[in-house]
Amino acid sequence: MISASLDKEIVDAGGLIALLLVFVFAYFAALLPLFEEVRHRPKPAAADDIAALVRRISSYLMLAWCLLGVVVLVFALLAPLSWRAVRSQLWVPFQTLRVGLLLVDLLLVGTGTGIVAETVLMIKRRAELR
Repeated sequence: MISASLDKEIVDAGGLIALLLVFVFAYFAALLPLFEEVRHRPKPAAADDIAALVRRISSYLMLAWCLLGVVVLVFALLAPLSWRAVRSQLWVPFQTLRVGLLLVDLLLVGTGTGIVAETVLMIKRRAELR
C-alpha cells in the first residue's frame, strides 16, 4: 500500500513539478547564451567601456545566483518525495514514475552544476577586466 501511495503522490505533484521545471530550464536556456557572449567579449579599449562590461557581468552574475537559488528551491521541494522514491523498490518491477522523479533530480543537479560553472567563469572574466 505504501508503494501505491508514493506513486499517487508523484502523479499528484507531476503538474507542479512540470511547471517549475519549465521555468527553470527555460530561464537557463535563455541565460546561457548571454553568459557565454559576455564572457567571450573582447576587452574594450576605453575605461568606461570596461566598467560597463564589468557591470554587465555583475548583473548576469546576480541573475545566475538567483536562478541557482530557484534550482535549489525546486530540488528542496522534491527532496522528500525523491528520498522516499530512493528508499523504495525501484527495479523489480521497474517503477517508471519513481525513476522518472530521480531523473528530474539528476537534471536539476546538472543544471545547477552548469550555473555554478558559468558563474565561476564569469567571476574570473570580471577579475581579468578589473
